[in-house]
Amino acid sequence: MNIAAVEQICGEQGIHTIECSFPDAQGVPRGKRIPTAHFLHTAHRGFELANAALVWGRHNDVIQDIRYTNFGTGYPDMVAVPDLSTFRPVPWRPGAASVICDCQEHDGQEVAVSTRHLLKQVIAEARLMGYEPKIGPELEFYLLDQSGAPVYAAADCYSLTRGASLEPLLGRVRESLAEMGIEVEACNTEYGPAQVELNIRYSDALEAADNTMRFKMAVKEIASEQGYRATFMAKPFAGESGSGFHVHQSLNASETGTNAFGGSSVAGLESDVMGQYLAGVLSHMVAINALGSSTINAYKRVSDHTFAPTQVCWGVDNRTVGVRAIAGQGPANRLEWRGGAADANPYLVVAACLASGLDGIRQGLRPPDRIEGDAYAREELTLLPATFEAGLDALEHDGFTGALLGEFLHIFVALGRHELSLWRSAVTDWEQARYMDD
Repeated sequence: MNIAAVEQICGEQGIHTIECSFPDAQGVPRGKRIPTAHFLHTAHRGFELANAALVWGRHNDVIQDIRYTNFGTGYPDMVAVPDLSTFRPVPWRPGAASVICDCQEHDGQEVAVSTRHLLKQVIAEARLMGYEPKIGPELEFYLLDQSGAPVYAAADCYSLTRGASLEPLLGRVRESLAEMGIEVEACNTEYGPAQVELNIRYSDALEAADNTMRFKMAVKEIASEQGYRATFMAKPFAGESGSGFHVHQSLNASETGTNAFGGSSVAGLESDVMGQYLAGVLSHMVAINALGSSTINAYKRVSDHTFAPTQVCWGVDNRTVGVRAIAGQGPANRLEWRGGAADANPYLVVAACLASGLDGIRQGLRPPDRIEGDAYAREELTLLPATFEAGLDALEHDGFTGALLGEFLHIFVALGRHELSLWRSAVTDWEQARYMDD
């Protein structure tokens, strides 16, 4: 894709507006809408906007003690430069197109704390090692009415009848994603009332993260268009299933294009590339946990026998473990990291998983024994952090995550500590109901 091809598509499809986006620290798409004529003349140099967009909180909270940019630096501009390979018309909004941008400093260097840049660095490392990472995202979300209640009341997992009632929306989502080049492998009702899971076909790692951000935008916008609300909140309702972000991952050998995990049998996971990668993910699972569970609420989705992992462990086709191995299937061999919440930043999650696995290969690590049966019943296993504060502590004090994230580690932790301070000062409905008459 080049600017001439973009101009041709815009002319043929009557596109008058280009939505230029990039992920902020939480993975929320930020950016500007630019008239097509102006975009065609300026895309090569990008557009400027305040670098605060990469470091603020979930509701644009400005955190003064962040080092990268603050009131002392004056929050100067950065430059968002369109990656034209990501240019796509927006099927559900005629006249609009979308492009994802790389954030750069004025000297042309990519902004070191951009989460898309962090993922690109890990991918470059994989390529130096002779691998092309492949990622298949699975995300869950709830569909709500305008009052915020699920559009049907009972959990009905895999129900085609329940699913049919949502098809006017979900069918539109699947068709729109397909038009954008994002292939959906399957979608189904999940374990909560009006909860849905959608599986995106595996692709190159950066494309998979881009697809995930776009998928969430599509679901929210199309749901709103049809009178619904969609939420990827990790645990929107007490007593109901949380919404996860499962990451299927493998490595293709750069020389042959074949799955480097493809020769693994269940027994072979002790020593081959897939096993070493698995051992790396497990070895860093505690440290990277907060990147996948990045809110206070996310830890409320994690408890025993919820299908969300509570311990560092793995098993073969076992949904009680932290990493589920699909082995003995040749080119379909892969690992599924099950620790993420649906509202996590996909660029951070994918980067953390890949970097952990590559570290396992680099060190020639061997995984522990696999878990058979109910992992929740195994009291000897290492526990994952049970609170956001514990997750931040584990992330902040680990040398691996410091090397992976660089200055962004300080930003992520500062934003997390800010969330905790807001939470501690909040007076909740539960507190009022329980203590008001004291």
